Parts: sequence; structure tokens; C-alpha cells
Amino acid sequence: MRNIKLTIQYDGTKYKGWQKLGNETNTIQSKIEKVLSEITGEEIELIGSGRTDAGVHAYNQIANFKTNCKTSNEKILEHCYRYLPLDIVVKNAEDVKDNFHSRYNAIEKVYTYKIQ
Repeated sequence: MRNIKLTIQYDGTKYKGWQKLGNETNTIQSKIEKVLSEITGEEIELIGSGRTDAGVHAYNQIANFKTNCKTSNEKILEHCYRYLPLDIVVKNAEDVKDNFHSRYNAIEKVYTYKIQ
């Protein structure tokens, strides 16, 4: 089984945050899981390094998922670029050790607050 780490950027303006919520499909996690499930042919559970609230953006959010799919990371990236909404971009995909966990292995998180 592979463990794939993703680096993700998104404009969260029109989403209800990172985390999928029941049947709610308008979350960042739900959108990415759907596209990854299509290319892998498996039910994908994406583990995010943290959660963002509705309307919040991310520049380098890390997430990971496990899969038996042999598709190259380049093909996974191409599929994400093609089928994700334009305001969600998977910037990088790389194989990592089996014990890597995006939340538990996070070393640093940087938050920027802009009040207008």
C-alpha cells in the first residue's frame, strides 16, 4: 500500500471549510476525495494536517492518503488539475513512508489573519 502526501492550495471563499460534514459535498476535503477516488478506483480518505473554517484559504496545506493504486504521482496530479474546481490546486504529490501522518507529523503551521 502506498502513502501519498499532497501539498494543496485553495481559495476557500465558496466552501464550507476543509472537513467533510456528513452528506455535505461543498468542502475542500470532499472535492479532493471525489477526484482521487475517480483516478484510483478506491474509496479515498484524505487526512488533512488541520482544518480550516468556511471561507478560509490555504497556500500549502498538507494532506495524505493511502492507496493500492499504481498510477504515477504525475498522472494523479494531472487528473487533479483537470477535474478539481479552479480554486483548488494540488501542487505536489509524493510517496512517503507508511507511518507518515499529515496531522501528527506536522512540524509547523502558519496562520495569517487579515481583518478588513
